[in-house]
Amino acid sequence: MELYKKYRPRNLQRVIGNTATVQSLRNMLDKGTLPHTILFHGPSGCGKTTLSRILMKELNCNQIDFHELNCSDFRGIDTVRDIARKMNMAPTGGDCRIWLLDEVHQMSKDGQNAALKILEDTPSHVYFFLCTTDPQKILKTIRTRCCEMPVEYLSENDLKRLIRMVCKREKIEVASDIVDDIVDAAAGSARTCLVLLDKISNLPEDQREGVITSHQADQECIDLCRALINKDSWSKVSKILKGLTVDPESVRWSVLGYARAVLLSGSKPQAYHVITCFEDNFYDSKAAGLARACYEAVIT
Repeated sequence: MELYKKYRPRNLQRVIGNTATVQSLRNMLDKGTLPHTILFHGPSGCGKTTLSRILMKELNCNQIDFHELNCSDFRGIDTVRDIARKMNMAPTGGDCRIWLLDEVHQMSKDGQNAALKILEDTPSHVYFFLCTTDPQKILKTIRTRCCEMPVEYLSENDLKRLIRMVCKREKIEVASDIVDDIVDAAAGSARTCLVLLDKISNLPEDQREGVITSHQADQECIDLCRALINKDSWSKVSKILKGLTVDPESVRWSVLGYARAVLLSGSKPQAYHVITCFEDNFYDSKAAGLARACYEAVIT
């Protein structure tokens, strides 16, 4: 079994990072006040779906009554109507029925409007867990009916703790510099961290760095990073930006990782300026925020 699946937390006590969100969920479970509609939002690979599955167990929901749907697969109102028909049925074995709607921001506007009714009239035995990387695309009328739970990137210390724990249990020996490389490449994602650890675990030490480097070396991002560090002309940087196919927040983390490595090498002071320009996330500003940060990095 892949490491990221094997070491997916099965309860809240084993969740690494996102302390405030985890503590809030614990408190609500202890008091019996868990909302029937929760919106988990944040970057990919940081625990939104995992937290939903943990809540399934905490609420004593039978696997048969746990419905996990990817909204990018259906998007329309037919599935929402099907949920509306089924949600009044009693649980088959446990205490409740749960619908996990993943990538809910990809649901069509008609689908979201149809979902308003089921979120308003949720039976006491039904819970809805909505997961998204882009909450701004969700209708405000839906967000106001949800208890929002932010899920964030893990810190470097949290990722190192995760690596050490898995390495100890799996008897994997990894040099400290490779651990640092994995943490940099993972860019806050626990899933990516364990995927990379899995890839290098059975390789000779002299081949491990290459695997990690190849993961980081998305040529589009590397070209942009180099242009920013070299303070190339805005026309060159804007041309690279127009050809990017990677989402802005992923680009930001690639730039930060690249600039950090350059800064620590002491070769180009411009790396510090680039880091300051890319400190804020692009969840709201998206491509415009990325363009602004790049412009500041090469013009100012």
